[in-house]
Amino acid sequence: MAFPQAQPASAASSKQQLIIINKKINKLAFYENGKLIKTYSVATGRTPKLTPEGTFYIRKKVKNRPWYKEGIPGGSPRNPLGKRWMELSKQENGGYPYGIHGNNNESSIGKHVSGGCVRMHNWDIEKLFDKVLVGAKVKITTSSQTFNQLAKPFFKNINVKAPVISKVNTVSDKSTNVSGKTEAKATVTVTIGSKKYSRTADTMGNFNIPVPKQKAGTKISITAKDKAGNVSKAKSVVVLDKTAPALTVKSVSDKVKTVSVKTEAKANVTITIGKWKSKEIQAKSTGYFNVALPNKQKAGTKITIVSRDKAGNKTTKSVTVLDKTAPVVAVDPVSDQSADITVKTEAGVSVTVTIGSKNYTAKAVDSKGTYKVAISQQKAETNIKVTVKDKAGNTTIKTVKVVDKTAPDAPEVTSATSTLVTGTAEAGSTITIYANNKAIATGKTNPVGNFTVEVKSLEAGTVITVTATDKAGNVSKYSEAKTIEPATEEVTN
Repeated sequence: MAFPQAQPASAASSKQQLIIINKKINKLAFYENGKLIKTYSVATGRTPKLTPEGTFYIRKKVKNRPWYKEGIPGGSPRNPLGKRWMELSKQENGGYPYGIHGNNNESSIGKHVSGGCVRMHNWDIEKLFDKVLVGAKVKITTSSQTFNQLAKPFFKNINVKAPVISKVNTVSDKSTNVSGKTEAKATVTVTIGSKKYSRTADTMGNFNIPVPKQKAGTKISITAKDKAGNVSKAKSVVVLDKTAPALTVKSVSDKVKTVSVKTEAKANVTITIGKWKSKEIQAKSTGYFNVALPNKQKAGTKITIVSRDKAGNKTTKSVTVLDKTAPVVAVDPVSDQSADITVKTEAGVSVTVTIGSKNYTAKAVDSKGTYKVAISQQKAETNIKVTVKDKAGNTTIKTVKVVDKTAPDAPEVTSATSTLVTGTAEAGSTITIYANNKAIATGKTNPVGNFTVEVKSLEAGTVITVTATDKAGNVSKYSEAKTIEPATEEVTN
C-alpha cells in the first residue's frame, strides 16, 4: 500500500542518527553523530508489552498519513496519528506495524495510554520529522540508565561519565543560595520539595543558585548535568538551624516572684540575677511560662534571660525590675496651731498638700525623705490631703484632720451659792468646779454656753474656781476665784 508523501530510505546516513525511547520515563532522545540533540516527552503502550522493545529503524516517513482503520483522512484534526508518521521496522526494507507519530489528544503525552505506537506532541514531531533520516536506528527500552549510557553501544565518542558534585557549602535557614563545586559548565539543579532551581556552573565549576530561605531540617537535593546529558548522583544536604530563638519577656515588677517568658518550643531558658542563676527550664510550647525567682526583687534590679535552642543558637534579653510599689507615707499631726506640715516618705518623690482648693508643694529638708511645707493656721477638723508620687508614677494619698489644740476661754462665774454654781463657757464643754484645789463637781454647758452645776452644801466664804474642757480635751485656764455667798434668810411678815 502506498502512503501519501512517503520518503524513501537513506541507508548511507542512518548510522549517524539514533532515537532512544525509554518507556520507564516516557521520554525520547534524538542523537546525531554521538551528540544528544534534544529530548522529548512521549506516550507509550498502556501495558508494558504493547510497545515492543528492541532495536528498530525508521522505515518510512509520511506526512498526513490517513487513519485507515476508521477512514479518517490525513491532516484531519480527528486523525489519531496527527500530521506526521515515522514507521518502524526491524529491517530497513521489512514492514512493521508500529510507528512514531503525532496525536489528536495532546493531554495523553507523557502517559502509558497508546495501543503500542509512540505518540508525540504535534509541534515536537513536526520538528523531529524534518531532522530524522529514513534508516535512522531506534532503540526502545525500559531502563534506569541515562540516555548517554543507553547510546554508548551505538557511538564510540559518546560521553557517559556523569559529573561529580565535589562540594556543597553549608546551607542554613538564613541562606538565600546553594553553592558548591562541580564539573565546569555543568547545569546544577537544586530540588526542594516539588520546586527546582537551576544555574550553570562557571568555568571553574563553581555554582551559586539563588533559593528562598528554608526552614531548618529541610532536605535539599543537588544534581549536576553535563553538556552530554549525563546526570550526577544526587547530593543531599539538610538545612541547618542558625536562627536564634525568638524570646519575649513580660515586664517584671517589684511585687512578683516570677518572670514570664515566651520562646521557641524545646528551647532551654535560664535566668540570672547578680550571682544567682536559675536551673535550665525547657519551653514545652510556644506560649508563655513562668520561671520562679528566689524572692521579690527591688525596683531597678537587672534580670538577664537566655534562651538556647537545640542547635546551640541563643538569644539574650535583659529587663529591669519596675517600681510598682506605692511610697509609704507618714504625716506628722497637724493642729489648728500648726504653721507647717511635715511628711515622711521615700526620697526623690513629689509631695503635694491640698487644703480646700489650694495646693502646696512640699520640699525635701533632708536626703532621707522628709518634706515640709508652710501653711496658714487651719480650723480644727479641716481635711488636709497629702499626695505623694514617686518617679515610677506610683501614688499614695493620705488625708489628715486638723487637730483641735486650742483651749477654751476661762469660764465666767455669774453666781455661786452653797448648792449651785452658774456661769458661761464654751458651748458643749465640760465644766469642773474646784474648791481647795479639789474637783468637787462637774457639769455641761448648754448649746449657747450657759451652765448650772449643783454642788454639795458649801460653807459661805468658800473660794471656788472653774475650768472648761472642750471635746478635744483641751482645758481652759481657771476662772477668777469666786466666794460662796452666805445663804439669805427668809423674812416672814
